Amino acid sequence: MPEKKRGHLTAGDRMLIEECLAKSVPVAAIAKRIGVSPSTVEREIKRNSVPESPRFLMVKTQNLCVSKDACKVHGLCRNGCMVACAKCGESLCNGICPEFRPNLCRHLLKSPFVCNDCRRRYGSGCGMVQSFYDGLMADEIASARKAGSRAGIDCTEEDLAAMAAMVKPYLAKGQSPAAIWAAEGQRLPVSERTFYRYVSIGAFEDILNIDLPRKVRYKVRKKKGRGPSPRGYLDGRTYSDFAGLPIEEQMGAVEMDCVVSARGSDKAILTILFRRWSFQAMMLLERHDQAHVAASLDALENLIGTRAFRHCMGVMLTDRGSEFMDWASIERSARVKGRRCSVYYCDPMKSGQKGRCERNHVELRKILPKGTSFARLTPGMLAEACSNVNSYPRPALGGATPYRLASAVLPEALLDGLGIIEVPQSEVVMRPSLLDL
Repeated sequence: MPEKKRGHLTAGDRMLIEECLAKSVPVAAIAKRIGVSPSTVEREIKRNSVPESPRFLMVKTQNLCVSKDACKVHGLCRNGCMVACAKCGESLCNGICPEFRPNLCRHLLKSPFVCNDCRRRYGSGCGMVQSFYDGLMADEIASARKAGSRAGIDCTEEDLAAMAAMVKPYLAKGQSPAAIWAAEGQRLPVSERTFYRYVSIGAFEDILNIDLPRKVRYKVRKKKGRGPSPRGYLDGRTYSDFAGLPIEEQMGAVEMDCVVSARGSDKAILTILFRRWSFQAMMLLERHDQAHVAASLDALENLIGTRAFRHCMGVMLTDRGSEFMDWASIERSARVKGRRCSVYYCDPMKSGQKGRCERNHVELRKILPKGTSFARLTPGMLAEACSNVNSYPRPALGGATPYRLASAVLPEALLDGLGIIEVPQSEVVMRPSLLDL
């Protein structure tokens, strides 16, 4: 049994809980693997489960009311429609009916309290309220709860007034809070650091940031990120694991990245570079996040089929951008049970480990320079840019074009589905004037 865990659950622990729940592992066995008590795991699942998640397949267009079959209420939308709201195909009465009563599943009333391993939610769905434990979302919920518990002011108005009366004379003489707390810290209700925070959020009426010389003198420090993923989270998916693959599999891998828009648009371009031919497919994402990356890969799999997807894109290499860290959604097939690919991640700050993809972005940036907003960019316009980039001769390919080499091997449905065509060299344009943005 692992050594008894001390402190809070980590993101790695939560990903392990999700993985075990999908395999119907009992809560007691999960707790034993993590090194905590079963009650800790149960509380974690109950507190941080969510009604829906982009990482789990579910039917979102179901009426979940327990009375849906007998209900005859109509007109909730007030548009003159005479069809019973429970049978309406335009909208659901779940969120607008005042008499809505959720159809609860008895399995959610007992351990493990979630639907992660339930197969009834596939197909037409079970018609009941669902609950999922998503490790990534659970970690975000727990972090937000932890931050919220420390927000605000843990001090009465009387204590604040007394502290201000004690501190102001020292500040008026030019003394720093550090010196004040060194002398009067035992009599003050909060620490020096908390005092700085109270001043920043305006807790005092007559003490401002300008009254604190060091606060005015130094620039606000940037907040650090959440740090690297915990050990174990990417076991078997690091660059060293990728480098351990046979050379044939490494050369047959695809490199995946995102090109982001300038401020003012949430759109991004998902690029997938086929190493052998320097051919780069491009897909427009409406939002630069994990859900849209997974949805785009699902669309590719549906376009060319699972077998072709595994053959062409069975090994993926990407960086550790937040949009790619949901490896489960990237690897999980949208058509059949099992995986469609294996994903590996470059080392932190080592984007050059997928240098072919980065170098190919230089060609794309000739058409979409940095600072360009993608707000008006459409899939058709992106297909035109992609066609020109891949029809541009490359000295490294002996003067051949990526399109010419890749079109002989890649599925025709992939090129047709993404609208990529061969552009004669005399008509190739590698300037922003190609697109009217």
